[in-house]
Amino acid sequence: MYKFQVNNKVLFSLFFVSVTLVLFSSSVIVFPNQAVAAGKFTIDPKINIKKLNNPQKLKVVAYSNGENKTKYLTGNDLNSNTATVSFQFNQKNKLVTAVHSDEYFVCAYDLNAQTNEMISYSCIEGNLENPSGKNPVNIGSGPVVTLSTGPFKPVNGGQNDIIKNPTIMVWIKDLAGKKDLKDIKAVAMIKGEFRSKIVDARKMLEKSKDNIIKVPLLFDKEPEIGPIKKGDFVFGCVSANVLKPVEGTECEHRVIDHTGHIYNLVARHD
Repeated sequence: MYKFQVNNKVLFSLFFVSVTLVLFSSSVIVFPNQAVAAGKFTIDPKINIKKLNNPQKLKVVAYSNGENKTKYLTGNDLNSNTATVSFQFNQKNKLVTAVHSDEYFVCAYDLNAQTNEMISYSCIEGNLENPSGKNPVNIGSGPVVTLSTGPFKPVNGGQNDIIKNPTIMVWIKDLAGKKDLKDIKAVAMIKGEFRSKIVDARKMLEKSKDNIIKVPLLFDKEPEIGPIKKGDFVFGCVSANVLKPVEGTECEHRVIDHTGHIYNLVARHD
């Protein structure tokens, strides 16, 4: 009788371990040299900081697949020539499912540790290579090209270059004739701050005289890392499955080059 009870306990233990392993393996997808939770993907910036003057604090922001993320790096995070961070995103949400070549962006801001004001920044716009795994990206290095600001650079504008309460007008083009036109998320980011709005694309398109949806996103508060100035970098993105087959998320960027209050960004144009 005792032996029978022991065997039952052993069998139950083995069954429990087997079930646990099956559940664990189903929640993690294993790729070569990487493991990412099922239904997730990451964007992994490697930030070149060797040319910065003893950086004390970085604010790093990212947008992909309808989600925005923010992380701060301090102390030991900044003790070498490069700083690394990883942002995890859901592969699927109510508006959009990530696919290969969907667009995203990452910006890193070098901050004064005492005042928390921005000293310099570097940004990059990229395309997802692995919508179910890791997506490494280099930032703060290389030349200034169409999709990258290159090394960290300051914004030297004075008081006359400060812009209060700007509106980023995100344009969505080439939607005429789209079937099942539904909600689209529009997002703008400037100086590490995000604004977003989900709009009924069909209703807006019906009211449009030029088949262009224009979504105003107002930045009515000064960013935590200092006032918005001429020379700052701004992104506009739109996310929705209806934007496919081009990309489910499309982004555009520009340098603020005037002190007016309206800044147009054509985030989507086939």
